[in-house]
Amino acid sequence: MKLTYDDKVQIYELRKQGYSLEKLSNKFGINNSNLRYMIKLIDRYGIEFVKKGKNRYYSPDLKQEMIHKPKSFIPLSTRCNLQNP
Repeated sequence: MKLTYDDKVQIYELRKQGYSLEKLSNKFGINNSNLRYMIKLIDRYGIEFVKKGKNRYYSPDLKQEMIHKPKSFIPLSTRCNLQNP
């Protein structure tokens, strides 16, 4: 089961209130070790750390261009907004 951002916040708050990892694991259907890891990440980096980032979408045409026409990587990397090769 995938957790939403709200689920992660709720898990973190419940854990800080004293709920056991086993109870939280059963309630949310997540492995104890994964919960422990997530809570440690939040403790270290803050709650915003567990927000999902935005994935970039690259069209199939652009992917084909990147594969078949790499004459110069600098213009291509500029066009694709990538770091310099």
